[in-house]
Amino acid sequence: MFLKDRLDINSERKYTDEGFLVVPARISRIGIQEYLAGEMGAEDRQPDDIIRVYRPEEEVFSDLSLSSFSNKPMTNGHPPVLVDSTNAKEYSVGHAGPAVTRDGSFSKTDLFIIDAKAIEDVESGKVELSNGYTADIDWTPGVSQDGEQYDAVQRNIKGNHIAIVERGRAGRDCRVADQLPNLGDIPKMAKITIDGVDYEVSDQAAQAVGKLHTRLSDAEMSAEEIEKEKKAKEDEAEEAKKAAEKTEDSLKAKLDDATSKVPTADALDKLVAARTELVDKVRKILPEVEWEGKDNASLMKEAVAAKCANVQMDSVSTDYIQARFDILAESVQGTNDLDNAFRQEVTTEDSKVEDNRPVHIIARDKMLERNRNLWKGGAK
Repeated sequence: MFLKDRLDINSERKYTDEGFLVVPARISRIGIQEYLAGEMGAEDRQPDDIIRVYRPEEEVFSDLSLSSFSNKPMTNGHPPVLVDSTNAKEYSVGHAGPAVTRDGSFSKTDLFIIDAKAIEDVESGKVELSNGYTADIDWTPGVSQDGEQYDAVQRNIKGNHIAIVERGRAGRDCRVADQLPNLGDIPKMAKITIDGVDYEVSDQAAQAVGKLHTRLSDAEMSAEEIEKEKKAKEDEAEEAKKAAEKTEDSLKAKLDDATSKVPTADALDKLVAARTELVDKVRKILPEVEWEGKDNASLMKEAVAAKCANVQMDSVSTDYIQARFDILAESVQGTNDLDNAFRQEVTTEDSKVEDNRPVHIIARDKMLERNRNLWKGGAK
């Protein structure tokens, strides 16, 4: 990247017999320097954003960097391109000395200005210098040894030329800057508006205020985003609370419904009596039935299926099965009380052997025995 620095030509001037001007000068320094984002080619920033670039000691004072400025051409103002053999005659007004050394935080060399117009400009007060050089930009932010924050680091600094300029945008400090037109002692002013009041300030101050305004706007936007996020979380919590309440109401309703279906003692007695009555009826219709573990509907269906072979059980309704069962129960009750018959058969006085089988089994066997002996004419 092609960059430009600036510092002053000091007053220790000497003239050769040819009229050339020889003057020692500091040409670069270490530390933080500020660039405009437009100069740095930072497309993700506003062109007038300030980019703080760190020039570390090991880069500025490296042998490669110091020697790169040795004998490099001087120009009167920055040329639009880097100086090389094809344009040196057009742009060069002198050159740097062969020795470039460290001077505290600065690097220094002797400048040899040989162009009459350039010498006249220096004598008239055009005494600031701006280096033209290339460097690699490491966009890794950090904090310098002096505790200053920076956005990027210059590395592999290589000098191209040293320009005499009217004024550096950043003032008289040794730092990267663009050129300003020659305004003499009148600083360039800019107009800014704060709370409806107009102020005239320097360009640098206007940039600083603009930067602060941008940061303030960003902070306000961040605060709004935080408030929106907070509101969204509150709404989410409220929705979760409503959902929990709705679930609680639903569970309570189901509990109430289940509770309402729990039979009272009286209702339970009636259910037991009805169940006992139904089992008795089924056993009278179908003595061999195994009724344990079967519900009422299954028992009635089994009885009807056993006694009504002509009925297609899969095609008839529950009401039909109920009606047919009732008819069977009435017919059995009306013609023969099987339960009483069972008891009579089991408790006859001539029973000599104790039988521990179920009563209905014993009664059934006795009935079958009696039926087999009907032909003899004695049994009834």
